[in-house]
Amino acid sequence: MKYSLEIIQSSGGEQSVVAVDAEGVFEGGVLSLEYSFDGAKYALEISEHAMRQTRTGNINLQMSFVQGERTGCLISDGQNGGSFTVFTEEYAARFDGSDCTAECAFSDGEGGESTRISVTARCPE
Repeated sequence: MKYSLEIIQSSGGEQSVVAVDAEGVFEGGVLSLEYSFDGAKYALEISEHAMRQTRTGNINLQMSFVQGERTGCLISDGQNGGSFTVFTEEYAARFDGSDCTAECAFSDGEGGESTRISVTARCPE
């Protein structure tokens, strides 16, 4: 099913917006989306309790957000890789049929600057 996907990321007074078409399916309370942006392929899974993103391209990334939990972000460029900790301060997802909005705020959990992500996925059908 086709979705219109908008992802807004804000941090330190800066904001970036990604607006793309995505292929998706809503099953068992999980919205799974696949899309391409800036030469990379992405998979995004949103549920009531968590959001997970995988990026495949020149730089590979796996990241998840779960309210009040520390999770890891894995990053690699094919030759070198590493990880860092992500603390999800806030997370909420709402579903209206197959449409979805999700919001999260995360940091390094050590008093670092917080980053906010807002995701809106709409199924025009």
